[in-house]
Amino acid sequence: MPVADAHAQVTVFRMPTFTLVGSGAVRANPRRGGTCQALRCAGETLVIDQGRGAVQGLKNCGFDLARIDTVFLSHLHFDHVCDLAQLILLSWVYGRTHRLAIYGPPGTREFLEKGVREAYAMDIASRLSHGKDPAGMEWDVTEIAREGAFRSTPQYEAQALFTEHGHLPNINFRFELDGKRIVVTSDTEPSPRLVEFCRGAELLCVECSGTREFLAAREWGAWHMNPQTVAELASKAGVKRVVLKHLVIEDWSEDPEICAKLGAQVRAGFGGEVFVGHDGLALEV
Repeated sequence: MPVADAHAQVTVFRMPTFTLVGSGAVRANPRRGGTCQALRCAGETLVIDQGRGAVQGLKNCGFDLARIDTVFLSHLHFDHVCDLAQLILLSWVYGRTHRLAIYGPPGTREFLEKGVREAYAMDIASRLSHGKDPAGMEWDVTEIAREGAFRSTPQYEAQALFTEHGHLPNINFRFELDGKRIVVTSDTEPSPRLVEFCRGAELLCVECSGTREFLAAREWGAWHMNPQTVAELASKAGVKRVVLKHLVIEDWSEDPEICAKLGAQVRAGFGGEVFVGHDGLALEV
C-alpha cells in the first residue's frame, strides 16, 4: 500500500510501481503531457518513452532525474522522443554521473548522436569548461533488432515485440518482475500477436487513440487501437488491469467526457479493471 511522505510531498510505494507520467499524444494539451511511462522496482527507475513535457512530468511525479537508470524507446516518432535530449542534459545538470542505458529501435544511436550530442555541442562544451563530469554526457545504446528477451537483471527481465505502426521499427515492451507481468504497448495497429505477448499480464498500459469512428475518418487511424480492439486484446489475453494512454481524441473533441466514454466502451467488452489514464496515475503492481 502507498504511504504518505510529508517531507517529499509525494506518494511512496512499497511495491513495484507503474506511473503513467504522460497520458497525451502529439498535439499540445494543457491537461496531458506527451507519452511517458515509468517503472520503479527494487530501487531502479525505468522510463519508457520521452514525449512532450515528460521531464517536467517525471519531476512532478517525484522522480529524481539524476537517478534514472534506464530509458526504453518504443519508436522514433517525435512525440515519443522529443524530451529525451532534455532528460539527458537536465539529469546531467542535476548531478548524474553514470552513463544512461538506452534501449530503442534501429536508428536510436544516430538519433542520439545527431539530435543530442551534435545539436547541443556548444552547450555541452560550455558546461564541460566549468567542470561538469563528462561521464554524465555518455550513454550505452542497445538497438533492439530482434524480438524476445533483450535485458535481464536480478530485478526484472525486459522483452520486445515488434508490431506495425507508421512504417517505423516499432517496439512493445513486456517486463517480468516479482512474478508479475507488465506490458506497455507502443502506438500500434491491432495485432493477434499482441495477445500472446500480453498473456496473463497484471497490468496492460495500452494506447487507445480514439473511437473506432474517429480513427476510421483519419488517414493515420489504422495505425492505432480503439476501445473495441483494446477490449478484445485484454479479454483474449486474460489481462487483469488496463490503463488507457495516448488519448489523441481529446485533442480534437469538444466533449469533456470523451475519454471517460472511451473507458466505458472498453469496459463493455472487457471484465477487468479499466483506468482511463491521466498524468501522474500511479499503481502498485
